Amino acid sequence: MTLRQARMLPLFAALVAALLVFGALPVHAIDPAQLPNPQLEARYDTLLHELRCPVCQDESLADSPADAAGEIRAQIRRMLLEGKTDAQIKQYLVSRYSEFVLFKPKYSWRNAWLWLLPFFLLAIGIVVALRIIRARVSLVDRDDADPDDELAPPREERLGQRGRSTRDGDPAHVSRPAGEGAAH
Repeated sequence: MTLRQARMLPLFAALVAALLVFGALPVHAIDPAQLPNPQLEARYDTLLHELRCPVCQDESLADSPADAAGEIRAQIRRMLLEGKTDAQIKQYLVSRYSEFVLFKPKYSWRNAWLWLLPFFLLAIGIVVALRIIRARVSLVDRDDADPDDELAPPREERLGQRGRSTRDGDPAHVSRPAGEGAAH
């Protein structure tokens, strides 16, 4: 390798890296076709933003770079030139791709569960939370131990100790929980 080739190698590597970086940038969907009438162009633009790409799912037809979105855009353009209304175009696309293609589907009994499900789940969550809170409150009401004394024995053990006789008749030898020393 000559000295000149060695100097050109970093430049060549930088050029290849730049081409890879700039060549991999996302391509936005640009629709080069113009409609003859500004009113048709406005309707076309509105429809493209109201309809969802069936491939990209969360992008409008105007923003989607997918081939399927390009085909749907061409269908919409063709139907507008044929004189179809926006409702007819939407109905055609809904019949072909289901109501999923609409960003704002109509409320109907068929899709009512989608609209009502969040409220139903919220109600279930509130009921479960109330039951848990009531159960914990009842546990606190039944517990008469000193909350500051972590080493205190459970209530049943304390009640059982009162009835027991002391060893050798000496009250100093009453059994105590682990960790507490006997007073001598």
